Amino acid sequence: MRIVAIDAGRGHCNVSRSVEVAARSAELAGASVQRVKLKDLHIKTCTGCKLCLTGDGCKIHDDLSYLSELIAQSDGVIFGIPESRNRRGAQCNSMIDRLATYFSGNGQMKLPGFGDDHIAQEPTARATKRAIIITANHYSLPIGAFFSRSRGTIGELRSVFSGTKISPIGALEVTDKLKDGRLTDDVRDKAYSLGRILAGKC
Repeated sequence: MRIVAIDAGRGHCNVSRSVEVAARSAELAGASVQRVKLKDLHIKTCTGCKLCLTGDGCKIHDDLSYLSELIAQSDGVIFGIPESRNRRGAQCNSMIDRLATYFSGNGQMKLPGFGDDHIAQEPTARATKRAIIITANHYSLPIGAFFSRSRGTIGELRSVFSGTKISPIGALEVTDKLKDGRLTDDVRDKAYSLGRILAGKC
């Protein structure tokens, strides 16, 4: 079981901390986890050229093709995404906007300049990949239950993946307000459980 953990959080925020808890939990359950900090990659903004509609994938050459290859080679994905578009940063929004253009309906990779004959039809590329989504709620409970914007992030990612073989199986909302620099026990337990589930353990 191979899992890639994509952390788009900034610094030591609760999203990043929760991603790490889920990643460690998956490792303890027997999975191999590769961690990726989105800030270390160079991902350009979509130009709106529409060339991805031709079926050959996004034409922009940047690190998103590398990230997509990691996803294609994995069995599961952990996405740690800040709560709303105006708080995520341009790079994170670009990843969300463009990611689906790298996968066809059967899960086969589509890379710039390469046709189907150039990319091996590996079983791991065709199989459905499970994913968990960890995002932030700016408000603390109980206020967050009424004014949460993170459900928009979860819905947005589910929509992005609807035409691919990436299937979200669980999501976690965390408050981005740190308390003594630690996650609450409830959030930690939920992140731990999601990591085990992603690795195929109950």
